[in-house]
Amino acid sequence: MQASSAIHAAGDQPREAVSFERAALPIDPARRGCDPIVAWSIAFASALAVMAAGHTSGAPSLVVAGAAIFLFIAVGNDVRSYRIPNLLTLPALAAALVVSPWCGAAGGPLEAMLGVATGFALLLLPYAVGGMGAGDVKALMALGAWLGPETTFGATAWALLGAGAFGVSLLALRGELADFFRRWGRIALATLTLRRLVYEPPAPRRAAAGGIPFAAAVAFGLAVQWLEGSPW
Repeated sequence: MQASSAIHAAGDQPREAVSFERAALPIDPARRGCDPIVAWSIAFASALAVMAAGHTSGAPSLVVAGAAIFLFIAVGNDVRSYRIPNLLTLPALAAALVVSPWCGAAGGPLEAMLGVATGFALLLLPYAVGGMGAGDVKALMALGAWLGPETTFGATAWALLGAGAFGVSLLALRGELADFFRRWGRIALATLTLRRLVYEPPAPRRAAAGGIPFAAAVAFGLAVQWLEGSPW
C-alpha cells in the first residue's frame, strides 16, 4: 500500500491517510466482537426477523429460508469476530449462482449475475477506503445472486441508512460526532487537493474505529425491504 502524505487540520495530530490502493489494516482493540452467546442470539433474532418479513411479504418460502439461514451464519460470525469467513461466502455464492435461476428470486442466470454485480458495485467504494471487509462484499454478492439485483439494491440501501443512523446516534452519545465530521472534512479536502481518494482511519478506541457488523445491518435492510419496499 502506498501511503499518501498525512492529512491534518491545524492543531490536530497528523494521522496517516491511505490511498485508494487498499491493504489490510490492523485490527483495532475496539473491534474484538462480543461474547459468542450474545453474537448468536443476535444472529437468531436477525434470522427470525428476515423470515417473518419474508413470509409477510409473500416471498417464496425457499427464497426466505435460504436468505435467513445464510444471514444467521453471517451475522453470528460478523458480530462475534467482525469476520465473515470464505468458507461461508464462496460456497454460498457458487451455490446461489447455480440454483437461484430455478429456486431463488433471480429470474434467470443473467439476473443472478446482475445481482452479484450489484452487490459488488454497492460496496466497492466502502471496501476501498477500509470502511468494511472483503467478507462483507462477498456476502452481499452471494445474497445478490440469490435475491436478484432489485431486492439486493433496496436491502443494501436500507442497511446503509440503518447503519448510518445507528452510527451517528452512537457517536452523539459518546460525544464524538464533531470529531467524526472533522475527520471526514479532512478526508474530503485531501481527496480534492491530491486528486485521488484518500482515507484517514479513526483514532484507536473511538466509536468509529469499532465499526458496525454489516451483516446485521443487511439482515435489517432485507427485512425492511420485504416489508416496505425500496426507500424510494
